[in-house]
Amino acid sequence: MQKKINFIVLSTNIYGAFDIKDMAGAVRVRNIFNPLVQQNGVSVSNLIMLDLFGIQDNLKTESINNKVDCLAIGFSSITHPISVLQFLKRGMKFIKQHKQKNAANIIYNYQYPDVRNFLLLLYARLKGYKIVFDFVEDKKHYTTVSFNDKIHQKLSLLFLKWLPTYTDAVFVISSHLITEIGKITKQKIPIYSLPISVDFNNLATNNVKKNDEPVNIFYGGSFAEKDGLQYLVEALEIIHNKGYNFKLLMSGKASPHKKDSLFTTIVEKPFVDYKGFLSTEAYFELLASADICCMTRVNSAFANAGFPFKLGEFLAAGKVIIASKIGDVENYLIHKESAYLVSPESTAQIVEGLEYCIQNLATLSNTMGANAKKVAEKNFNAANSSKYLLEKCIEISK
Repeated sequence: MQKKINFIVLSTNIYGAFDIKDMAGAVRVRNIFNPLVQQNGVSVSNLIMLDLFGIQDNLKTESINNKVDCLAIGFSSITHPISVLQFLKRGMKFIKQHKQKNAANIIYNYQYPDVRNFLLLLYARLKGYKIVFDFVEDKKHYTTVSFNDKIHQKLSLLFLKWLPTYTDAVFVISSHLITEIGKITKQKIPIYSLPISVDFNNLATNNVKKNDEPVNIFYGGSFAEKDGLQYLVEALEIIHNKGYNFKLLMSGKASPHKKDSLFTTIVEKPFVDYKGFLSTEAYFELLASADICCMTRVNSAFANAGFPFKLGEFLAAGKVIIASKIGDVENYLIHKESAYLVSPESTAQIVEGLEYCIQNLATLSNTMGANAKKVAEKNFNAANSSKYLLEKCIEISK
C-alpha cells in the first residue's frame, strides 16, 4: 500500500475507557479496526459522540490502545447554544488536527447522521475528508418513547435523505439495508456489504463438562423487545417443569424499564443465573462455559433489518445454537446442520429445539458446533472484514 490511510472513527466509543466500549456496536467497529491499527501506513483515531441530551463535559479518554487517540465530546442540550458551540469547536479542532498530509483522510461514521455529527461531517468534507457510513439497523423502525428521541429520529431520517450529497460510500450489515439505502443513494455512491465480524483471538477455550453437571444454556444481549427473551424463558419454564437439568446463564444490560418489569420477573426464575454486564474478557469466558446458545429474536421489522451480533460470536465459538429465522439468518445457516432454526416468537418450536439439543448434546457439540465455526470463519472473520473495508476505502480515495 503506497498511500497512507488516516481514519477518524466518528460516533461510537471503540477504544476509550468507558463501559460502552464493550457494547455490541463498539465491539463491531473495534473488531474491524484492530487489525488496521497494527498495519504500517494506517492510522486510526476515535472522536466519540456522547449520548445526546444531558452530557455537558468534554472528556479526554484514556485509550485502551496506545496507537489510537480518543476524544469524547457532548453537549447538555440542543437548546443550550454555548454548550453546542463548545461541542462543535472541539470536534472541528480534533478533525483539523488529525488530518494528515499526503494521506487519504477518511471519516468512518458508525450509524446514522444526526444532530450531533451532521455539522462535523460537513466540516470534515470541506476539509478534504472522504465520508463513509456503517449502518447496522433501519432507523425507520425504531420504537421511540420520549419526545427528544422522536425529534432525533426524524432529523436523522431527514439527514439520511441527503446522503449522496456528502457521502462517498456506505457499508451495511444486511441485504435489507442494501435495498433500503439503495433507494436513497440511487446508485450515486457505492454500497458495500459488511456483515458482522468476530475477533477469533478473543475466544476462550471451551470448558470441559462433567456428565452430572446441568446443561448451560446461554443468552446474552440488551434484553430489548426485539430480542424476544420472553419466548425463550417461556420455553425454558416448560422444559424445567418436565425435569430437564439446566441453567440459563444470562449476561448483558437491561434498560431501566426492563428492570422494573419483564427483566425482574425473568432473573428471579429458579433456573436463571444472571451475570450482569460483563467485560469482553469475562463475557468470552462465560461463553466458553455454555453448551447451548440461544438467539430468539422477534419477527419485527426492526429485528429483520439487521443481523444479530451475538450470533456471530456463538458460531465462532463452535456452540450448539438455537436461532430464530429472521433477516439474513437463513442465508448463512442450515437447520440442524449449523444451527437449530425456529420460527420467531414460537415458544413451541423453541421447546422442541431445546429438547432436541439437550438430548443430542454430545453428538451436536461435535457436528453442529464444528459446522457453526466453519460458517463464522468463512463469513464473519474480523481479519477479512478489515481487509475488505480497507480495500474499498482505498478505492474511493483514488
